[in-house]
Amino acid sequence: MKKKYYIYNMKIFTWTDILESLNSGKEISFFDKGTGISTGSFDGFHQGHRVLIKSLVEACKKDSLIPGLVTFLRPLPSLKHSNDYQGDLSTLNQRIKIMEELGVQFVIIVDFDDSFASMLGADYLNLLVNVCNMKLIAEGIDFRCGYKGATDSQAIRYFAEKNNLKSIFVDPIYYRQGTDEEERVSSSYIRQMVTKGFFATVQELLERAYELDLTQVECDSASKSGELFLNKNKLIQVLPPEGVYHCKNQDDEDVRVEISGDQIKLNKKAEILKF
Repeated sequence: MKKKYYIYNMKIFTWTDILESLNSGKEISFFDKGTGISTGSFDGFHQGHRVLIKSLVEACKKDSLIPGLVTFLRPLPSLKHSNDYQGDLSTLNQRIKIMEELGVQFVIIVDFDDSFASMLGADYLNLLVNVCNMKLIAEGIDFRCGYKGATDSQAIRYFAEKNNLKSIFVDPIYYRQGTDEEERVSSSYIRQMVTKGFFATVQELLERAYELDLTQVECDSASKSGELFLNKNKLIQVLPPEGVYHCKNQDDEDVRVEISGDQIKLNKKAEILKF
């Protein structure tokens, strides 16, 4: 597949940009108005994420703040549970695209490393206040940050009150699939649904069709009849079980997809596959 890079209207910073501003004392003028920030992997942007982002954007609009997110190059479970990790629900390009659609105006992308992992929660929050002019923080009720996740929602509330910040905490969203038992909507649960091929459930929880982003994946080979062959190990996203799937591409054309062994076979070119 030919590599393609999206052009975004939102402002994109790296964590290095933030640290350089802190160390140099040179302020980032974009943050002058004040910001509201939420932090997380936001893999897939499922129903729970959407409720959180909606709360953030609406609160920022009310207080004339700029809504933004801090996220990671890869979802944190890919780093912390790499041995049994099934794959991402979305690429960084897909996540940023959805952020824009939801009204987020800037994103700070963190390449999670030992330095970031060892940062105390209070130091992280202070950095967002001092560099990003954070006036409001919005998180899920079970959100934790800082070294070993030691800073929980109660500690964040205390920090917010002490520093005259507004804080918003949203409750989890639960899903009931034809039984009396409820399942908490989470990226890990949706990954399980993808690996089982339960795409109706996946679409309901993501509020969109599940999409494989092939824009950065090079084709291994092609047949004379036009079939394309990809090594599925080159994809970072979670895949459904082996089998044949009838998908749509970015132009809403039908694409026959066959997943077998380490190979994915397509009967025509596709930058995006919608299951």
